[in-house]
Amino acid sequence: MTTAKNYLDILREREPQLWPGVPEASALTEADLLEIEAGLGYRLPEPYREFLTCYKMPRDLTVLVSFCGDSYANSWDSTYSREENGYVPRPESDIGPTAEFEWHNIPGDTGAAFLEALKREQTAEEDCPCFLEAGFIQLGEVFGYLTFLDLVNGGVVTIHEEGVYDMLSEGVQADSREEVRRYMESYRLYICKNFSDFLRLLCTGDYLDENEARFPSPEELEQYYLD
Repeated sequence: MTTAKNYLDILREREPQLWPGVPEASALTEADLLEIEAGLGYRLPEPYREFLTCYKMPRDLTVLVSFCGDSYANSWDSTYSREENGYVPRPESDIGPTAEFEWHNIPGDTGAAFLEALKREQTAEEDCPCFLEAGFIQLGEVFGYLTFLDLVNGGVVTIHEEGVYDMLSEGVQADSREEVRRYMESYRLYICKNFSDFLRLLCTGDYLDENEARFPSPEELEQYYLD
């Protein structure tokens, strides 16, 4: 069993209402992945390649993710409550917030169809930078933070919606892949070291220390609680 399949099966067991029925195997082949890479001009990170050839994913899922540590997310004053089925004020003893992650997947049973959908959905508009051309595939959004897979280093990076406008106001040219990449690499927060860690965040409910891009041990989480 691959790492991607293992995490996705965990999600289906934890949240069966999100993904009813028996999942279909992905139709994408190695030849399709090579076609996607040729069309993008970037090699896909291995964990993402594994994910794409695992299951046919629902196009949009809303999953719960949890953060801890001295992080941006820890400054959020609300957390998602399953009992209340919505956001509530965070208690003082809270280890860290839980939030809804709007996870978006690209449809397509062939390399050509995947590329067409990806470029149609994520190609930059006039007032937005060229994230895809710069090597960033948008994965979704959490609390106003756009989340991307970096095709160059394999990490997962976030930037707030307002940060996009800050980037442009700082003189970054929206149509320059080099300037967009330089800005994202220098100033944005890489919350996961690779796509496998991203799947763990979305599928298992484990707490992520986003500043350190790692999952603390149970002992460390207990210390967070005591602190």
